[in-house]
Amino acid sequence: MTSINLTYIQSINLVKAQEKEKISVKFIHASDIHLGSHQYRNEDRANDFINAFEEILMIAVFHQVDFILLGGDVFTSLEMLPGLLTKVVNLLNRFKNETKNQILIVAIEGNHDIRKFSRGQRFEKRGQSWLKLLSNLGLIVLLDVDINAPSEEMFKEYDFTTRKGGKVKIKDTIIHGTRYLGQNPEDYLLKLRDGIKIDDDLFHILLQHFGIEGQMEHVPGVNYRKIQKLKDRVNYLALGHFHLQFILDDWIFNPGSSEATCSSDFSFKRGIFLVSITKKETYTKSVQKIQLTNRKHRWEQIYFRTEFRNKNKMYEYIIQKLKKSFEKDKDLKKISENIQTPVLFLLLKGIKPFYRCKINLKDLTKLICENLPVVDVRIYQKFSDSLKTLDPFI
Repeated sequence: MTSINLTYIQSINLVKAQEKEKISVKFIHASDIHLGSHQYRNEDRANDFINAFEEILMIAVFHQVDFILLGGDVFTSLEMLPGLLTKVVNLLNRFKNETKNQILIVAIEGNHDIRKFSRGQRFEKRGQSWLKLLSNLGLIVLLDVDINAPSEEMFKEYDFTTRKGGKVKIKDTIIHGTRYLGQNPEDYLLKLRDGIKIDDDLFHILLQHFGIEGQMEHVPGVNYRKIQKLKDRVNYLALGHFHLQFILDDWIFNPGSSEATCSSDFSFKRGIFLVSITKKETYTKSVQKIQLTNRKHRWEQIYFRTEFRNKNKMYEYIIQKLKKSFEKDKDLKKISENIQTPVLFLLLKGIKPFYRCKINLKDLTKLICENLPVVDVRIYQKFSDSLKTLDPFI
């Protein structure tokens, strides 16, 4: 069971704030959970993604929210081990029963949800995803539309019998959502806007799966000026897709991934949003950022000052260097007592070993995991024939 990353003081302040003003709606916005990810083929890392999802559900219960938004990429692909899927289904069934189905989970399909393989091609013929399975089991509300229908007919009311529809009303909010619209979602933005009615005196949420240009370096996204056409119809644009958390102009919200899916994700600010909506003359929102209790990571660099010609001595040198580094930071004992041992990223630099002394990544990874309190190791080699030609590494 994971722990909720909230302090007692934060909880008290939140209760006091709620007493001062009447909150009409409260919800959690999360995205890019990537359930089923079997990172590094490590069972512990596979469970980390499920643990992050479990923590989101626990926070929802703790704060007694009205619903949870999932902005796509709930699963990492259609390629998923049966045991992991069983854990997810059991977790959601338990959540539904314990909350008496009073906290709806509203989701859309992201690009990963419809991928056949983690690094493979998406299905050309739509119709299959694990989210559809969860929807058919009555565990989530999955929103989608016929994108080719006229704007006024596109967002049909969600039918809990057929489990189909593009919008669902919960208290004073109405949530519109569509599946991942491809790499050029701006082609459909004007049509989405025209399909959203604004004469209902409700707080409008649009759930989408795309990134914003400029928020992540060297990663394409939709130009912000093209999105602004939605602003007069949407009070809260709930995004998923980019694993980096960001907020734009207090109406575009992207929480980031709930767990690190690659080495760069570990450095990103990520988590979930807890959103409170109050209604006086107009709707106002308060957004609280919550960081989840994710597995930590650690970077280490080791320099080879000489050319190793004996593989065992080279491995012994690496292990001893790592042990000294861990002990120096007093992390060895602390981490050993913590179930959440970190992922180690190891950079090897310096003089290249003798060609008969080539490093076996699998063997070295196993040796490090046996000798140090780490859950897994990613090894990067940046050797050269001379220390003078080493490039700086960030």
